[in-house]
Amino acid sequence: MALRVTHFPLRQLDQHTTVRQFLLPEMQHPDWPSSHKMHFVYRFYDAGMSPLYIGLSHGGATRWEQHRKSAEWWPLAEYVAVSFYASYSDIRTAEKAAIRHEQPRFNRMHRRGPANALLPLHGPAEEAAARLFRDADAEFIRELAHLLTQPERFPQPEPPPPAR
Repeated sequence: MALRVTHFPLRQLDQHTTVRQFLLPEMQHPDWPSSHKMHFVYRFYDAGMSPLYIGLSHGGATRWEQHRKSAEWWPLAEYVAVSFYASYSDIRTAEKAAIRHEQPRFNRMHRRGPANALLPLHGPAEEAAARLFRDADAEFIRELAHLLTQPERFPQPEPPPPAR
């Protein structure tokens, strides 16, 4: 039997309940054989339903427990949604798409936007342009291109004083 993607509804998060207790009903899904490794994408939201963090797990609740202990956003988390997938490659693809689409406040990877585009400033300009095109919003690229045609708007470095 092929395993299908299963999305469980958004639920209020009890921050004191263990992750295993929280996921237990999902882990006993009737479509999955008992040997199936749990591959899931999770989404945490604040009280206003704004996305805080999207992540993935492929085999247990360890990552959630790490978040509980050290993530700066954990105290803000009020709701969580979980989606189960058949394979690790499926959750990687789903996580990346969800982060790019939903733009959670605390994710750093897979985000599109100028704050997260790492550009090489030396070497071929084509490499920097390709990375910027891949990682930045189209509107940001348009605005940046326009600004770069106006070098007078930017401060110029002062030359050092002449040697004596």
